[in-house]
Amino acid sequence: MVSQCLCGLLKKSCFLSLLFLLFSVSGRAENRLSEVPSDVSLHPAVSAFFHSNDSFIQDVIIPSMERERKHDIHIRVVSEHGVAFKKCQLFAELQSHEFHFGHCNLATEKSVRKRKQLNDIFHFTCPENLTKWKNYAPRFGAYDFSKIDAMVDYCDINRIGVEWHFLSGYHPEWLASVGSDAEKAAVQLNNSRMVLNRYQGKVNFFQVFNEDWHTHVQRAKVYSDQTSYFSKLRQEFPDVEFGVCDCWSFNKENRLPGVTELTARYPGIDFVSMHAHKPRRLWASPKEIIDTFDQYKDSNIKIHITEFGIIKGEIEGGYRSGQWTDAKLAEYFVQVAVASFSHPAVRVFNLWANYEKFTGNQLFSEGGEPTSQYKALRSLLSDKLVTRVAGETDHQGACVFDGFHGRYKLSLRTNSGRKLTMHANAGHQQTHIKIIVSEDESTAHVVESSAHVVIEQEER
Repeated sequence: MVSQCLCGLLKKSCFLSLLFLLFSVSGRAENRLSEVPSDVSLHPAVSAFFHSNDSFIQDVIIPSMERERKHDIHIRVVSEHGVAFKKCQLFAELQSHEFHFGHCNLATEKSVRKRKQLNDIFHFTCPENLTKWKNYAPRFGAYDFSKIDAMVDYCDINRIGVEWHFLSGYHPEWLASVGSDAEKAAVQLNNSRMVLNRYQGKVNFFQVFNEDWHTHVQRAKVYSDQTSYFSKLRQEFPDVEFGVCDCWSFNKENRLPGVTELTARYPGIDFVSMHAHKPRRLWASPKEIIDTFDQYKDSNIKIHITEFGIIKGEIEGGYRSGQWTDAKLAEYFVQVAVASFSHPAVRVFNLWANYEKFTGNQLFSEGGEPTSQYKALRSLLSDKLVTRVAGETDHQGACVFDGFHGRYKLSLRTNSGRKLTMHANAGHQQTHIKIIVSEDESTAHVVESSAHVVIEQEER
């Protein structure tokens, strides 16, 4: 009996020792960079959201944002020959999110000053009118893509993503003189093909249809069977991301279509774009917004919010009341932006026009000064949803940090005092970054990969 007890104690002791050893090794291997403190005060609208008494915000939205949009990013610094760079100082700063925060006038704003201010916080655009059919086809058989080419070049230089709005319309006036609907349909489809041949690889996403399913606008009419139209483009351009757009919103009457209904109508669809601007004065609750998205959570279809906007007046919807003011608009813009950002099915949040039709969207005063809405969004994206960390590599040249998915600027100072700067992407598919420093420490380049690929490389 005594021997059995001793044997049991020894087994238990060995097991505990093994656990201690494993946790010790794991702890030593996980060399975490520290967050760089900031003395910048957040905009009141941002603080109000993240300290809200709404339990849905605290229990659902914020935890989901942390879970879905952040990841442990592992970095290892080595020489060209694989020797670890130990105790090197490293600083990592998020430059832009993998998630697409955008504005429709980002690349088309005529004021240089306003464009600079928009580019300071946004990095995506779904243009308001420029890419509509009527604006580049003045006559039958005649096309002028010069303005679109300039926009696409500008976006490429400035790392701005683009969503084409939209392939099938609005119709140029001359289409009315084309004979039958069948002839109109052929012209419409051929126009889509021409645009895709010209801009595939330069534009991220293409809306095929807009306002001809949930709503019906004559100048957006599709003159052939939509499923057939969509399927032909899907087959001919297999590598292009295709979607459809319409005036869906966050209230029950204008909710997004069901996934089964959508995929049956548009086989192979990649995304669905919702305007999110009707009712024009709606303040949807955080739960209503998330409920709108949830049916797409486990699908392969992404949601784009492309025309978000508010008209001032009496607040509608029941969640909040009173008149829309700039302060309340700032709160709501932050709420919708963060709720969208937190949900795994959503990929784009694009703010619509900065003109009189959407009186609540104006990000600049008549004198050109930023409004409360602009300041709140800038504070959210530049001061709150950020990652800035610093520290040094361990004896294996490694370190790790918890960061938002996106493009990072990495600054490395070697033991010899050389400072090297580079950029890298980090996200679900790029969780590991290897920095390879040249022999003379004058240059460095990065290799981005998933954990699985890194393990394979190390084993070789």
